[in-house]
Amino acid sequence: MTTIQVSSSTKQTLEWLKKSENLSSYDQVIKKLVDKKTKISKSMFGAFKGIKWEKEDRMSFQDEN
Repeated sequence: MTTIQVSSSTKQTLEWLKKSENLSSYDQVIKKLVDKKTKISKSMFGAFKGIKWEKEDRMSFQDEN
């Protein structure tokens, strides 16, 4: 388990999404949002194990969001 800091408005939004989507945790809300944003098929998880992201890759990913 990890603790993350979010603003009170973000927490309220997460709470609203959790209730409206009938989810049981903030983790589920975040996963759903990430899945939707990245549009990665669940069948792809684990497909590229061992591949390391280079700094340029991470920077590029951040620029897109």
